[in-house]
Amino acid sequence: MNVGKIFEEQIKRSIPDYALLYRLPDAAQSFDKNKSLRFSKKNPFDFLLWDSKRHILYALELKTVKGSSISFERKNGDKGNIHYHQIESLNIWNRYDGIICGFIIEFRKIETTIFLDIDSFNSLVNSLNKKSFNYSDLIKNKLNYKIISQKKIRTRYIYDMDSFLQR
Repeated sequence: MNVGKIFEEQIKRSIPDYALLYRLPDAAQSFDKNKSLRFSKKNPFDFLLWDSKRHILYALELKTVKGSSISFERKNGDKGNIHYHQIESLNIWNRYDGIICGFIIEFRKIETTIFLDIDSFNSLVNSLNKKSFNYSDLIKNKLNYKIISQKKIRTRYIYDMDSFLQR
C-alpha cells in the first residue's frame, strides 16, 4: 500500500464516532493504466467530513510528503503535489456557508500534520514567488493553520481528530 493510502487509512481510524467521513470514489482509469486515457473526470478532493455535533461539513484534500515542503500547481499543466483542479474545487465549495474547505498535510520529516484552510492556502500562494511552500513559510506568513496532534503507535500514527473538530 502506498504512503498516501496509509495516511488516509490512519486518518479514517482517527475519526470520532460522532463524525462521518466519506471518501469520494476514485475516478475510473483506463484498463491499461495509460495516463492519456480516462473514463471520467478527476475527483474534486478526497473526503467529505460531517461533524454532527457542530453541524459543519468539511471538504478535505489529504496530502503526505516525505520532507518539510510541499509543491503545488499554479495553473493547469503544472506539476505539483497539490493539483490545480483540487485548489479550484475547494475554492468553489468554499463559497457555501457551513462548509470548511482545505488541506490536511502531513510533513513526515518533521512529524507534523496540519490543517490549512483554502483561504489561508490562497493567501500563502499569492505571497510566494515559488511553486512550493515549507512549514517555516506557514509560520513566517502567520497563517491560520491548525496543528493536528498525532501519536505514534508502533509504526503508524493516530491523529487527534476529535480536538481538531472541536477547534
